[in-house]
Amino acid sequence: MSSKALEKRSKWWTRPLGHLAWTLITLLCFTLRIKVYMLGQSGEWLGKKQCIIALWHNRTFTPCFIYRYVVKGKIPMSMLTSASKDGALLATVAEDYGMRAVRGSSHRRGVAGFRDMLRELEDGCSMCITPDGPKGPIYKCRAGVVRLASVSGLPVLPVCIDIPNCWRIRKAWDKFVIPKPFSKVTMVVREPLFVPDGLDDAQQQEWVQKLEDAMAAARPDFEPIELQEKSI
Repeated sequence: MSSKALEKRSKWWTRPLGHLAWTLITLLCFTLRIKVYMLGQSGEWLGKKQCIIALWHNRTFTPCFIYRYVVKGKIPMSMLTSASKDGALLATVAEDYGMRAVRGSSHRRGVAGFRDMLRELEDGCSMCITPDGPKGPIYKCRAGVVRLASVSGLPVLPVCIDIPNCWRIRKAWDKFVIPKPFSKVTMVVREPLFVPDGLDDAQQQEWVQKLEDAMAAARPDFEPIELQEKSI
């Protein structure tokens, strides 16, 4: 079976629904009180140099808006979405924010998706990945983002998003987080991780654990982290 055959095609209503979702997300995000903290050298990379951004799947409501309107990133951003029908809808939302989308996951089009991500990086984009998506388990990193960093030579920026005043979609596998209007959202971009090339399986798993530990912060699921006063 070809890799394209593993990608679920979107329905006729996918793009209109994606445009509507973008409108609703954007309207809500403009009400939020957003603060972005850059820890260590992360401020030299996010939006300024090519990098790989890693954040949890249930924190994906606000990052596109933050990158476009708060960080005002100058580097084009591409994001990995699943090859499912939901992924097609999310790809439309990403495109409305001026971003590109790669369709693929460990469950479907994994190898082809990895090659597509490498091509996006070669084309000058940064890459945004949810290491625990698209189906979990929640807050457990898979090795794909570490392999991508190792092969490309680009650093991984672990991103933590704190949304204490939020709704949770309890029936979703990741308990997806939606901020309530006019609430506070804090995005913390942690120190870049530079993953060496030529890792064996044990070393790769060590870097997966380092990334997972770096991302294990920010309420409502983790203890808040200490913030340095370097923000935008």
